[in-house]
Amino acid sequence: MILEPEKDWGRFESSDDVVEFIATELKLSENDGIWQYYNFDECSSVWCSAEIGATNQLNLKFDSNKPDAKIRRIGIELTNNAGIHFKQLFRLKRELKSRFGIREA
Repeated sequence: MILEPEKDWGRFESSDDVVEFIATELKLSENDGIWQYYNFDECSSVWCSAEIGATNQLNLKFDSNKPDAKIRRIGIELTNNAGIHFKQLFRLKRELKSRFGIREA
């Protein structure tokens, strides 16, 4: 699913806050969390579950590779299971809507 702000991404002013919120909520495995982090190109970030038989992930796309880059896309892939990754992404999706006005497109 794709998530979008109430305003379009070009007018969205809270990209840094959203990235910080996501990074805080989806604690990485190297910091005693459960998420794997991938950076396949300079303008994307991926948090991925390591569950066997299920893939839950969050993808961020940015408008550039500069420190002040703005979010241009948030995608979430949820498998239909009761695993902890699924539950965390489901809660994160709900919080993105309530805190930042980012909802399912």
